Amino acid sequence: MRALAAVLLCVVLASCGAAQTPTGSSPSSSESSSTSSVAPITTTPSVPPPLPPSSAPLPPTLPTPTRALDPDVKTVRGTVSAGVEAGCTLLTAPGEQYLLLGADPAIAVAGAMVEVSGKPDPGAMTTCQQGTPFHVTSTRRG
Repeated sequence: MRALAAVLLCVVLASCGAAQTPTGSSPSSSESSSTSSVAPITTTPSVPPPLPPSSAPLPPTLPTPTRALDPDVKTVRGTVSAGVEAGCTLLTAPGEQYLLLGADPAIAVAGAMVEVSGKPDPGAMTTCQQGTPFHVTSTRRG
């Protein structure tokens, strides 16, 4: 079986060498079968032509959406307290309790009345296990 595989390999290699020899000529005796006179293929990357300059003015940039334009932004006022887990800060408002994520630690201290703006994120996973997660964008004394 190995002998058959060796013969087939020799036939395949011989046919590959024959395919590289130009038609009507034979390899000279000084050439070895391992070298080839085939030129390497080079490619030039295709670059699109530059666009002609436009005389039209650029459109004005759009303003950054403000809190009034974003219906998900909410402002809540309440009392800050420490959570049962270390590093967790809660804001208790009438009928609501929020886990403050990203509140200014210099302002949101236990016992302080504050007003925070941001977005509630009830699906966020935290280790605090209390309140609705609330991504704070601004914190102020209130």
